[in-house]
Amino acid sequence: MKRILYVEDSLTSQLIVQRMLGGQCEMEIAATPASALALLKDRTYDLVIADYLFPGCTGIDVIIPLRQKWSPMELPIIAVSSAMDSELATRLMNAGVNACVAKPLGIQQFRSLVERMLIAPAIEGTPPAVYTITCFQWYERGAFYEYCPELKILLSGPDGNELTLRMQSVLNDHAEKGAQLGFTAREAVRTYRVEREARPDQVALAG
Repeated sequence: MKRILYVEDSLTSQLIVQRMLGGQCEMEIAATPASALALLKDRTYDLVIADYLFPGCTGIDVIIPLRQKWSPMELPIIAVSSAMDSELATRLMNAGVNACVAKPLGIQQFRSLVERMLIAPAIEGTPPAVYTITCFQWYERGAFYEYCPELKILLSGPDGNELTLRMQSVLNDHAEKGAQLGFTAREAVRTYRVEREARPDQVALAG
């Protein structure tokens, strides 16, 4: 049976992954990158799954030492994190992981990824980083204008749609040259429950 080392300090996450992969492999758990490295001195594994955030350190503290000893094909590594975005995924891929997965984990997708890594390890690419850049466009005296404060670029022309395409082209050119643009886009919708005593006019009437 294939052996997996799961580096994770959350008891909840440990139980979730154990249930997901139960019967599919033999799993051992290390609560810290340091304890994972200690286990790897004396034991062999077919796959390492590593969380990213730990008190006082990160998953990179276990990824880099492993990559100095084993290649991605000899010992595949899957990085998981609730903070996973394109920027973090790029850092982790550069550190040497085979794949990155955002929490919460999708059961079927995660099982499938683990199975692929156990059968035929490969490096799975990550999507490109997406950045948000604010530009302002307005119409004045028969012409359209568009201004990008971040790059201090002002374009003008008779057609607003054509101007938008030109600005997109300029931004793409700067990105290809390695310019740091805008902010990585991460959006989330959260519902918060706040309890307080309702006023008489806020109480719904039954009827």
